[in-house]
This record gives sequence, C-alpha cells and structure tokens, in this order.
Amino acid sequence: MSERKQASSGYVPVKTRILAGLAAGLYPFLHYYTNNFNLADSWPQFLFLTSLCLVAPVVIAIALPVLFRIRPLKRWSKYSLSVFNFVYFTGLLGLLIFHFRKVTFLLILAGVGLLGLVLYRYLSKIVILQYLLAIMSFVTLVPRLLFVSNYNYDWPALTETLDEVKLKSTPNIYFIQPDGYANFSALREPPYNHLDRGFEYWLNAKGFVHYDDFRSNYFTTLSSNSAVFAMRHHYYEIIHKSTAKTYNTQEVIVGDNVTLRLLKNNGYKNHLFTDNTFFLLNRKMRGFDYCNIPRSSLSYYKVGPRKDIDMVADFRKVMADQDDRPNFYFIEKTVPGHIENSKHNTRGKEVEREKYLESLEVANQWLQDIINTIFQHDEDPLIFIMADHGGYVGLDYLSELDERKLNELETHSVYTAIMSVRYPGDSIPADLTMRSGVNVFRNLFFHLSKDSLLLKSYQPDSSIIYTENDFVEVYKCIDENGVYGYKKIPQGVEE
Repeated sequence: MSERKQASSGYVPVKTRILAGLAAGLYPFLHYYTNNFNLADSWPQFLFLTSLCLVAPVVIAIALPVLFRIRPLKRWSKYSLSVFNFVYFTGLLGLLIFHFRKVTFLLILAGVGLLGLVLYRYLSKIVILQYLLAIMSFVTLVPRLLFVSNYNYDWPALTETLDEVKLKSTPNIYFIQPDGYANFSALREPPYNHLDRGFEYWLNAKGFVHYDDFRSNYFTTLSSNSAVFAMRHHYYEIIHKSTAKTYNTQEVIVGDNVTLRLLKNNGYKNHLFTDNTFFLLNRKMRGFDYCNIPRSSLSYYKVGPRKDIDMVADFRKVMADQDDRPNFYFIEKTVPGHIENSKHNTRGKEVEREKYLESLEVANQWLQDIINTIFQHDEDPLIFIMADHGGYVGLDYLSELDERKLNELETHSVYTAIMSVRYPGDSIPADLTMRSGVNVFRNLFFHLSKDSLLLKSYQPDSSIIYTENDFVEVYKCIDENGVYGYKKIPQGVEE
C-alpha cells in the first residue's frame, strides 16, 4: 500500500510505527546527553531517560491503533501517528532542553498538534529529518563519551593517608557557604564599594575572626568545592576542553572524598543542607548521612533551585534532635550569588553591582538565622563561613571571563571569598595560614589534631582560570602570594 493510501486509510505498518516512535525520542535523548553529559552520568538517570525517550514513544506508537478504535476517535485515526510524533518530539525538547513555562509549553504543544494534523501526509519525511538530527547529535556526543572513558577518576587521590588522621578535639563543625559572598576586605573597596559593615561587626560580637584577602581557587561552585573537599588542585583537568563542562565534580563533593572520610573515621555524622539540586542530580551522595532534600523528590534531568525548600526550618528541626556524637554540617545556599550570566540579560555593571548588594542583605539575614540557630543548640561550635567564589562585580556579565583576559581588579572580584571562622573555646590559632579554599580543611583538621601530616603536601594557594577561544586554555591568574598575572598551565602539568 502506498504512503498516500496508508495515510488516507489510517493503516500504518507496525515497523513504520516503531520507526516513528523511536524518531520522536532519539534526538531529544542524544541532545540531552550531549549537553548534559557532566550532570547525567548515573544509571538511574540513564534508565529514566531511556524509558522516557526510547521505550515509551515506541510502545505508545504501537498502541495507538487500539486507542483509535474507539468510535469517537476513529475518524482521527489517520492523523494519530503524525500528531503523536510531533507532540512527543516537541514535548521532550521542551521538557529536557528548553524548560518552557507551563502555559507556554501547553500552547506550543497545541500548535504542534495542529501542525501534525496538517502535515500528516509528510510524516515519513519528518521522521527522516528527525533521524538526521539524531545522527548529527550522536556525532557531537562521541567526543564527550571518549572524554568520559578516558577521565582520570583518581585525581582526588592523595599520596598521604589523611583520612586516617585522628582528631584530638571533635567539636561540631559547621561549614556555611553563601554562594558568591565576597570577602569583607574586598567589599569595602572598588568595584564593590559596600561600606555597610553591620554584619561584619555582628560576627565580631559572636567571636568570629576574619581572614582578609582570602580567595577561592576556581570560579564556579562545582570546580571550587571539588578542590576544597578533595584538599587538592585539579587545574581544570576535570573539564572537557571543547565544552568547558566539568565532570564528576558532584560525586567528589558529596560522594567519596578525603574530607568526608576523615570525618566519618573520627565518628562524625555528615549532614548536607542546600536549596538546590546542583550537587544531587546524579544521586551519588554517598559521603553524607543526611540531606534536607529527599532523594525521592529529586528530578532525573533538571538541575536548579528548589523554591519549596525552607533551609532554616529544616536546619532547626535537625538541630533540635542532634545527638551527642560529633556532627559535620555543610550548609550551602545560592545567595548572594553573582551578576547575570549572559550579555543578553545584563543591565550593565553598575546595575549588576546594585542587585548584588541587595542580595547581600538577604544573605546576611539568612546567615544570622543559621548562626543564631547553631548557638541555641551548641555551646562551643566550630563554624566557618566560606564562599565558593566572588560576586563578579565590576564585569558586565559573568561570561566575560570566558571571552577575554580580565584585568587585576576584575580578577580579584571573581575570586574574592568570605572566610570567617569561630573557633571552639574562642581561642584564635596563630599557626594557621588561611589564604585559599583548597587548604582550608588541612588547616582546620591540623588545628583539631596537631598532626603535621596535614601540612606536608600543602597545596599552592593560587587561583586558576580558563578562557574559551574555540578551545579551553587554562591559566594561573593569581599566584600563591596573591600576585595577579596570567600564566598558562600546560595540560597535564601541575604547579
């Protein structure tokens, strides 16, 4: 039977239905993995996406004739496969790639459904086009798969057995991370020019000591925190050089790392509090015993903030039931954040600065709530507030740092990070050097253990950046002494 007669009668062979169903999901599946190979690297995600994109559309396409035997639907039978193919294909793109708002999404699906009615005679040509898109996406995916297959999963491994260090003192430890919070010493100077020191003085009254000119080593949340918890540099060997996407960083942060192992070996219970799924999407949270976001509520494909999460309320509940064993808390919130990501969305550096400072006040209130809660339940805690990077104030938009080399003022704005510590017993150690995030846990664990092994392979306190000129080039932009200057780091070479 010819294609035209098949379309007129509504009869479509099973083989054609299978091909049309598979075509509806194959390109969205491959496109999602091509652009999110760094986030969707777990078996649960693979099974979910395979079922959603490859199994379900084929099963539905085969089952359509049964549904359209119902009398009211029978007259639409000849349109069923084309409408389904168009709607399912577009629906997956909207769900996995574009993340449309609900009303917009429904309107688009309705429009595409109508298009399926009009173009039902051309379904075979549309299916061929969908397969061509899938082939192009697969060609793009192959280099990513090769990168993953050759990835060095052992980069966090240390030559020393730091996880066997025994702590002489085991206070409850609270690592509070306000995303993008600049150091107090930088906030007072250009380009931040924030002269309100009220929160800084409030921390003083609570017994905090501030480490001026403290910096992050990397400029994104994942790249920065992976180095912090691994207690060593990765020099951006963890990124795909043509996409600048970091890989396996979530597992290093919340999965297996020397910091969490050392704490567990010393009897600590590890808690994670967050208001987003940045660390959690791939479900590899083996290093923490508790997380305030239930695993059952996690998306399999979409990362981002969770507006339904009240971190302060969650934290208060856990603190009220805190047992006598030592506890470690990693408390991360996406405030104050940073300036806009793209040139398209920016309103200029001065407006971006004002928005950042407004968000800073929100962060201050949240920090006060968390710290007050700690002191209500803990008489002598170890608390340190450390940001993952700065606020990028002084740039028009965040992506500028990928596009060009930054000047000295801009560079320090990107890496400046709050570092304020409340030590147990209110005794401020004089033998610690707090300059950058990669060595923070070495310093704090040395303070609690007095084991010099922690300081034997002290990491350089340098800050690392990369630029994207068709291909990623990695540079040291601030050296261990805080001196600015771009110095290229050859691939595979450590300082």
